[in-house]
Amino acid sequence: MKFLNILRQFHRGKVSVSVIRSGNFAAVVLLCLATVLLGQTPGTGAISGTVSDPSGRVVLGAEVQAINEATHLSRTVSTNGDGVFHVTLLPPGRYSIAVKAAGFSSDNSRSVEVTVSETVSLNIALVVQGSSVSAEVDANAQVADVESSTLGGVVNEAAIQELPLSSRNYTQILGLSPGVVVDLPNAAQLGRGTQNVAATGATPTSNNIQFNGIDANNLSENSAANAGEQVGTAIPAPDAIEEFRVQTANFDAAYGRGSGANVDLVSKSGTNHFHGSAWEFLRNNIFNANDFFLKGAGQPRPDLKQNQFGGSLGGPILRDKTFFFAAYQGLTEVNGLGGKQTATLPLLTADRSATTLGAQFCPTGHLDQAGQPASGYQTHAGGVQVLCDGSNINPVALAILNAKLPNGQFAVPSPQTVVPVSDSDQLPVGQSTYAIPAHYREDQATVDIDHSLSAKNTLGGRFFYARAPTTQPFSPNAANVPGWGTDELDRNTMFVLGDTHVFTTNLLNVARFGFVRFDGLSAVQNPLLATAIGEGTPTGAVGPTSHAPGLTIDGLFTIGDAGTPGQWQVTSSFVWQETVSYTHGRHNARFGLE
Repeated sequence: MKFLNILRQFHRGKVSVSVIRSGNFAAVVLLCLATVLLGQTPGTGAISGTVSDPSGRVVLGAEVQAINEATHLSRTVSTNGDGVFHVTLLPPGRYSIAVKAAGFSSDNSRSVEVTVSETVSLNIALVVQGSSVSAEVDANAQVADVESSTLGGVVNEAAIQELPLSSRNYTQILGLSPGVVVDLPNAAQLGRGTQNVAATGATPTSNNIQFNGIDANNLSENSAANAGEQVGTAIPAPDAIEEFRVQTANFDAAYGRGSGANVDLVSKSGTNHFHGSAWEFLRNNIFNANDFFLKGAGQPRPDLKQNQFGGSLGGPILRDKTFFFAAYQGLTEVNGLGGKQTATLPLLTADRSATTLGAQFCPTGHLDQAGQPASGYQTHAGGVQVLCDGSNINPVALAILNAKLPNGQFAVPSPQTVVPVSDSDQLPVGQSTYAIPAHYREDQATVDIDHSLSAKNTLGGRFFYARAPTTQPFSPNAANVPGWGTDELDRNTMFVLGDTHVFTTNLLNVARFGFVRFDGLSAVQNPLLATAIGEGTPTGAVGPTSHAPGLTIDGLFTIGDAGTPGQWQVTSSFVWQETVSYTHGRHNARFGLE
């Protein structure tokens, strides 16, 4: 029998096609065995095994039915001439296994847990019809994976919800898998607390995260955590996650995109019974101690508050046919620890007229121990010395010192404390430490719908959306005094539509379409206009909306932004995925296109 076997391997748009012709199907399968036999397509699992009689001889043509205990949807296959059966591309969940064969009693005592990306091995021994047999099933028994050499582990729903997570973020327990290294989570970190991991010596950008079988990475950075306006991977609430699996070595071609860790996350779906949950997690200042350095500077205990709340509900729309699951989670944070800044400031008062400033900073009225003008009051870097009447102070400098923020405070503030000096030759200065609270809020929603079109065709949709605005009191590499904070808006959108069609007991197809969008916008708050203080801009263009550029006073303070007033990054990915599973004899082959 002639057979044409096309193997495809895809890596972000790169397609390699090998065509193998053989006069014997078994020879073709043996050549392809390493890449298509054992693993499972992302987002699915499988059951494989043998059926035998009491003497250990294989049973040909036995009917094996796998029934999902939550939805009662089933899949039926038959054993081949070697007594082997394969039930492939199954949604993760608990399945009851029923076996029927002529001359034997029906076996309905098996119950197995199918996990994502794993093949469960199950060997069933039938008894002759009329004989009595008792079976004891342990629903929590651990099943060894004898079908694959892939190194990794599954983290199920119980572990996700019961293990302590500082911000209920599943990336904080990726380190439970072998070969994965992760930093300790920082409970004082602003935001979702997403952590990057390193697996088997590879960098975090070598990892691959999949959401219900679809690539869920921001191709701009390929990092789980945010990098400024580059939005990281979506983080569903733990109550919306069924399980996830981390593979670190020996994974098959279906996971060939990344050389690091492959994280396969599966969201929850509805069942024949209504189930739901509600939660509220609270953290506030009552149990927090003050920061050592803030306390030393005489500053109060900074705010550190977090509220995480939400609920989920799932159940049947049409029993045994259509199911839904929906979840919402809100997260609000007020954090005064993450953006702490310290600035050295001149001893300015509320009177910043030219006369007052001249008298305060001219060297004539400030003598050192030898009776000479104190060097600390001398001009710096060869500039013009300030006269005692302030008549030669530059009008732009005077305008900057008198400029005020929208809240009425000076753009160059007076210091909170005076730094002690032991040498009268020095210019006295002060210091201010700011722990202004940053504000973060995330609202996310998950909606999953599953519908059985027929006994051989099921359709499923998965939708996730998150919106997270952040206001930080300071911007990177910009002012170290209040006024130049950052407003950021991050949005995650994911949609997956999947169709599973059983053509025959030996031929199965799973088609998926996915849309993933990462949208990040950050803008620095610029309260001062260049025209208002008579200052130019680096480009030379000055208009009614031109912001005053950044300015650093050597050894003292910085005002203004870092030269990048705003950044916007958007990545949209459209994914089409086709997977065919074909069983012939003892062999199961999968062919994929993405």
